[in-house]
Amino acid sequence: MQNSVIGIITETIGHDPLDRHSWSGSSYFFFTELSRRRMLHRAFGAAVSKPMRLLYIMRNFRLNRKAWRKRFYIDVGYRRALTDEVRRNLGPEDEGHPLLQIGGMCDLPRLTNGRVLCYSFHDSNLAESSKSPHFAGALDPRTLNQALEYERQVCNGTARIFTASDYLRRSFIANYGVPPDRVTTIGCGMNLDTIPPPPAGKRYDTAEILFIGIEFARKGGWELLQAFRRVRQRFPTAKLHIVGPHELSIPPELQGGIVFHGFLNKQVPAALTKLEDLFKRCCLFVMPSLYEPFGIAPLEAMVHHIPAIVTNAWALPEVVTPGETGALVECGSVEDLGETMSALLADPETLRRMGEAGRRQALERFTWQRVVGRMLDMLCPPNSSPEGAMRVAPAGEVHPLPGIDELSLRVASVPPVPPIVSH
Repeated sequence: MQNSVIGIITETIGHDPLDRHSWSGSSYFFFTELSRRRMLHRAFGAAVSKPMRLLYIMRNFRLNRKAWRKRFYIDVGYRRALTDEVRRNLGPEDEGHPLLQIGGMCDLPRLTNGRVLCYSFHDSNLAESSKSPHFAGALDPRTLNQALEYERQVCNGTARIFTASDYLRRSFIANYGVPPDRVTTIGCGMNLDTIPPPPAGKRYDTAEILFIGIEFARKGGWELLQAFRRVRQRFPTAKLHIVGPHELSIPPELQGGIVFHGFLNKQVPAALTKLEDLFKRCCLFVMPSLYEPFGIAPLEAMVHHIPAIVTNAWALPEVVTPGETGALVECGSVEDLGETMSALLADPETLRRMGEAGRRQALERFTWQRVVGRMLDMLCPPNSSPEGAMRVAPAGEVHPLPGIDELSLRVASVPPVPPIVSH
């Protein structure tokens, strides 16, 4: 029988792997399914101390907030500090259990010195995100190349990399040189506690459109507003429901037909009821992202019998099958988006057919039960692991933290630094 794994996330996506907010909720469902199958030894989040975090925030300071945040996130010294925190969290009771991290922030192969199998699960990587329009201009080539080299070393030391998409699998092979037989696509699942029953009497002639996304700009929200204004010229009663952003200021000329619901927390009964009502009322889901590693929201719309329009890039063509479960549009094209929305709204019967096909596809391919099942099929059996018990490298064997000396730790008099968050 395979040894159960130790699950690891870092503070970049959450502090608790079983918190419903970590990794946009996917961490909770992923590790819960592993636990249900008795394949999770334990799981924890790694975070550097507040003084250490402040030092890395300060040393990456840039006037451009976007560049500041991204420099901090990819700082190799910061990632090595997170790796050292993983070492502090491991103890004798963890011996013999493989390590499984979400993402590639920590250099687990170097940490364990090759004495235990290390795995990772990704929905994106730096090689791909750095090429997106959303990332453009945020980093200088030297900083980016250092971070890419760090990720390459981590990935090539990992026993097996699990990816959410074939698109990402190809990236690890082409950009990081990982052997193809060590990269496996397992997909991602819908973050739902229960699968909703098929909707009774759902209508597809309502001309009500649904958008879900906290990061409004990255999800293509502004392009959607402009395209929707064109749709309203043909469908004057059309409505666009916007869910996700905590606040949003829409110019008056783009407000026609817009219904802003803000952030709806599924754990709050009233908010969940409103979201479920929107799934019943809307006949089309639209998310024209400027960068999207995978896309869970379209899947949740599809399982509610709603066709989806998404960007023809990244992993999204693996989520939505054009002509069958929805449509693909060119990234950033307001004209293409407007024409595609109008064409589908004009054909309720096609929307119905796509909605039914979308639910079948979501249930067949994109549940966490199926995702974890695919992963467990590929995990190496115990007799293929290195001989001997797990040996965690002592602190001295982990890369030192470059640019930080003992005097830097005297941070009591340092003024507060604004938090690096996106708005």
